[in-house]
Amino acid sequence: MQRGTALVTGSSSGFGLRTCVALCARGFKVYASMRDLDRAQPLRAALDASGFGRSRVELVTLDVTNAGQRDALVEQILAAEGAVDVLVNNAGMMFTGFAEERSEADLRQQFDTNFFGLVALTLALLPAMRERRHGRVINVSSVAGRSAIPAHSAYCASKFALEGWSESLRYELVPYNVFVSLVEPGMFPTEIFGRNQVRPSSSAATDQQQPRAVHARVRAALELDTQRLQTLLSFADPDRVAGVIANVALAARPRLRYPVGIDAWLATLTPHSLAQAWWEARITQLFQR
Repeated sequence: MQRGTALVTGSSSGFGLRTCVALCARGFKVYASMRDLDRAQPLRAALDASGFGRSRVELVTLDVTNAGQRDALVEQILAAEGAVDVLVNNAGMMFTGFAEERSEADLRQQFDTNFFGLVALTLALLPAMRERRHGRVINVSSVAGRSAIPAHSAYCASKFALEGWSESLRYELVPYNVFVSLVEPGMFPTEIFGRNQVRPSSSAATDQQQPRAVHARVRAALELDTQRLQTLLSFADPDRVAGVIANVALAARPRLRYPVGIDAWLATLTPHSLAQAWWEARITQLFQR
């Protein structure tokens, strides 16, 4: 039984790829979008291995920051399906580095991908959802959208913006039986820590020699902390996130927020003042080395 139509952005890897498979398993027809269809082979292989094949999935090109591609895809899907029942906004990337190491252009690019492109795509699909009085908008956020971490200011800012916008939008759409939800993964082994992560170049650092050297040392130590945490959480299965997204898609009245992963749950349980004190102590320790 076909349960409806879903559009998943960022489907070439990670949560997006697994979400396409999970939604297919639950009976959805899925439009799987990605910037480059040359990267679609892992998704094709996963669909073949799942036993559902490729008949329920249509691969489509979409760079969420490209207005022309967004408009064309929305027109294509609405003409074929009438509406999108479930929109999964998963496409994203991450700039790392201290705020002083990132240009205004970097910050704008971070927001164009993680926030403004997502907003534009969502707004283009909302009228048909409202008209049908049915829809689910599932925004893949992050634990970093609730509690900021150093050397990720651009990424955290984009996710904080997404959290606030999504919560406000949810209140506006509830009367139409359209529900907005935030899925907030902790640390999982996906391409956000690989090709979707952009590290600062040495030339991008602050002009002052001393801060540049200190930032480089602290950033290296923080990256080592991240690697250690990834090792501790090596058992974390990205399929868990995809399963949560699929369940939200089918829920009669989904919640606003869904933290996924041990570290994500701990972040929700830890008072913000304690998290802030820990980070301040850790950064002070690193700067004094």
